[in-house]
Amino acid sequence: MINLLPDETKRQLGAAHTNISLIQYIVILGAATIFLALACATSYIFITNSKTVTEKLEDNNQSTAYLYSVSQKKLDAITSSLSTAKTILDQEVSYSDIIAEIAAALPSGTILDKLIIDGAAIGAPLSLQAHAKTADNVSQIKDNFAASTLFSSYSLESVSTDPTAVTGHPVVIKFSITINKGTTR
Repeated sequence: MINLLPDETKRQLGAAHTNISLIQYIVILGAATIFLALACATSYIFITNSKTVTEKLEDNNQSTAYLYSVSQKKLDAITSSLSTAKTILDQEVSYSDIIAEIAAALPSGTILDKLIIDGAAIGAPLSLQAHAKTADNVSQIKDNFAASTLFSSYSLESVSTDPTAVTGHPVVIKFSITINKGTTR
């Protein structure tokens, strides 16, 4: 094909073609710029929302941490109170158990004259006076107190007869026992 167009027209057509290509590039570049601007705006909005959510979460965590520290302080106070209570309960002396054990150790038909038990009686010799119908009860009292884990150091002090002491129980038995410290709970 022979090109019969003048040179000026050829240059003008080439320039027009170049202009169209440049306009296409400008439109594509503008669209890319708008896309990048929208992408940046979307990212900014997303990051801002994430920052807000993170700040709220941090505030909640601080509130939770504060509540946890308050709860921890209460728990520490309760634990301290419980350990104090345990210490007190470990030192508790059950006098009713001691009395029940003494009553269980005495044979049938034996009566105690008097019984005084206090904190000083624990771990120290305790003198008791019992009245029995016969002197046969002496060995039975010794065996019963020796078999009990609550008492130790049974010692017979005296056995006598006093017809005026208690009606029907003329034998007076004086003995001492020691109440063990660790078994009075």
